[in-house]
Amino acid sequence: MAKITITIEDLGDGNVKTVADPSFDQMMKMDQSGYGLTAAHGYAFRALNAILAESKRNDPNLKIWLPKVGKP
Repeated sequence: MAKITITIEDLGDGNVKTVADPSFDQMMKMDQSGYGLTAAHGYAFRALNAILAESKRNDPNLKIWLPKVGKP
């Protein structure tokens, strides 16, 4: 069982800081050492890759979307 925490923080200057615990590098080292990553690690990799891809787009018309929360 794994717990990965991703913190996304506004820096106040229009930038955002994203930190994962364990970090991307730590998770990669875990994988290379044969630790055996879990589904939680897979979700974390996917989320971090999506955050990185969005940050590289530098889109001034960025639209914020919110998923529906609650019963379908």
